[in-house]
Amino acid sequence: MIGIWSGLVMGLLGSFHCVGMCGAIALSIPLDISTRLSLLRDAILYNTGRVITYTLIGVLLGYFGEAFFNSGYQQWLAFELGILIVVIYFIPSPLGYKISRWLGLTYLTESIKRCFDWLFDRPSPPVFVFIGMLNGLLPCGFVYMAGATAMLADSMTNGMLHMLGFGIGTAPMMMTTAISRKFISLKLRNAIKDLRPYLAVLLAALFILRGLGLNIPYISPKPPDPNQRQAIYCHPMR
Repeated sequence: MIGIWSGLVMGLLGSFHCVGMCGAIALSIPLDISTRLSLLRDAILYNTGRVITYTLIGVLLGYFGEAFFNSGYQQWLAFELGILIVVIYFIPSPLGYKISRWLGLTYLTESIKRCFDWLFDRPSPPVFVFIGMLNGLLPCGFVYMAGATAMLADSMTNGMLHMLGFGIGTAPMMMTTAISRKFISLKLRNAIKDLRPYLAVLLAALFILRGLGLNIPYISPKPPDPNQRQAIYCHPMR
């Protein structure tokens, strides 16, 4: 079942990756360090912004996921997403960079970084929220995988809840980084980095199994009968 708990687990697993990717941003934010309370407040505001962005992304992707679910094509979508994760995640870095430029992701990253530079010179509580919201838009492999999962929800609400849970799951590690003002140890980050391909393969395998419709409860449910679906949607009102 895709919902807040699936997103929470995914966020907790991906939070070490988030520290590696976005930890430098968290350390660069001009948080108010005059008191512990103000530092905690600003760190919460920053992470609240990230969660807001992920939740809004979940609304959008959950909307499309619900449309695929109602049309009966969601399992086909799951299979295609599984193959896509494998292809994208394991392409060589130079080719991945060229694809990123072609998709405009490099331009998006550079634009967001320019916005960061402008906002960092104007620190205030609302600005910290906005920095977090922009941070949530940065291209990130784990966010893409979380978003792909949100598209397999059976409703817009569950897609939104999945991404909300994902944002909440990443928050503790990001808050720890912002407050402690130092990275998690390099050894631990490298260990988590080594696990990323296995997590990607696991998620891709689950997507592919879901798409195959092998009648395995929760993992690979049997596709709904098109005739039954038609009967449900076309039943005349009395």
